Amino acid sequence: MNLRSASVHKNDFGEGNNELSDIVGHIELSNNEHFSLDELQLIKTHLSPPDMTSKTIYIVRDGRAAIVSMWHYYNKEAPLDVFVKGDQLRFPTWSNHILSWDPFNRPNTLFLKYEDLLTKFEDSLKRISIFLDAPIVSYDLPARQSIAQKDGRWVRKKSNWKKELKGKNLKQFNRNNSLMLRKLGYIS
Repeated sequence: MNLRSASVHKNDFGEGNNELSDIVGHIELSNNEHFSLDELQLIKTHLSPPDMTSKTIYIVRDGRAAIVSMWHYYNKEAPLDVFVKGDQLRFPTWSNHILSWDPFNRPNTLFLKYEDLLTKFEDSLKRISIFLDAPIVSYDLPARQSIAQKDGRWVRKKSNWKKELKGKNLKQFNRNNSLMLRKLGYIS
């Protein structure tokens, strides 16, 4: 769609990660990059919503995969169980984050599943195009593996959360999030 996006998080892709920024169309507002006056302003965040009225695309990912991904993003600086239990100072539980945005009832919201972006890409892209009133310019994307080779932290090689989230951590995650996992069809 030839759209660029920024983030509420300063140095969202790390200092000097220009190649990844160019691939995904990221601009760093803290480095005096800016949107043009006629450009749609897309802002990414992992935080709770600043309001409940702004037009929003909410993307949810299977919480088990999301937790493992976040653990890797933070370089495994704390045991996995810290991420499983949630920490209100840094991040809520997976279910509580979803509930804070309430994408099921929130007005002006396009609710997508990350997994559908992978398996139903063209359909997902059409839904985004309609929601943003922005034409699709191309259906081509660089392969995830090639992006991961250039980056490795923000985009990692595809992995299987089941190899890392297991035993008591998996049981704890399921206890904390079973209602939302079921509601979203991640478990039956």
